[in-house]
Amino acid sequence: MKQLHITLPLALLALLVWLGLTLGVGRLLSGGRQQALAESVAGGVGLAWLLAALFALLVALASRERRAIGLGAPSPLKSLWLIWPPLLYSLLMLLVAWAGGWPAPKALLIVACNAALVAVSEELMFRAVLLQGLLQRFGIWPAVLLSSALFGVVHTVNGLATGDFNGALWQSAAAFLQGIGYAAIRLRMRSVWPMTVVHGLWDFALVSSMLGAAPGDDGSVLPYAALLAVLPLCLYGVFLLRASQRALLRQDADQLHQ
Repeated sequence: MKQLHITLPLALLALLVWLGLTLGVGRLLSGGRQQALAESVAGGVGLAWLLAALFALLVALASRERRAIGLGAPSPLKSLWLIWPPLLYSLLMLLVAWAGGWPAPKALLIVACNAALVAVSEELMFRAVLLQGLLQRFGIWPAVLLSSALFGVVHTVNGLATGDFNGALWQSAAAFLQGIGYAAIRLRMRSVWPMTVVHGLWDFALVSSMLGAAPGDDGSVLPYAALLAVLPLCLYGVFLLRASQRALLRQDADQLHQ
């Protein structure tokens, strides 16, 4: 089978298909009914998220730039230490989420499955395929900012599904800041997989916090604490992509294309 060259037009086309699977299929399965985020994530394993994850994985595997888009192991392996700030945040969020007691085990299992699907789907789409397409056309910082902005915009559409447009805007802002940190770590580690694990743990913690909240309780860590938590992560990403490191990343990219 002919391998794909991830250009910007192809990456944007893949994003449109991905959106159709993620949002369109989900809307059809819900019958157009608005659902709270926690209800939709804990109600059953999401077919839309599964299809979107499989599609993103197929596009990534069909690429002839598998190493460039981050499908390999972290390189060098010692770069794994770079994930400790977001990993620490995720674990702290989980502790906060479960401080008032554990949700039902069945609900936790469903949330874990959906969080894993969303993490694989979003990281492969935004930090592998889309980021690579943008890097083909732009420099490192424009590519990181544009991919993160699109990541944020996609999260505003959650307001259509949940009816909570105010919460969706907060979530969108947090996703934009989070995307900058995640993209920076992905580029520095040359692998998408470590942050996929962290992303899944993060989403699992956030939805767990909503499941544990009493009806009408606004004490969930989402969305305000999440926004505060990702601001330092964004600044961490800015530090990781300082000028000296961008030069090394450009050298590595040039070697891959020789």
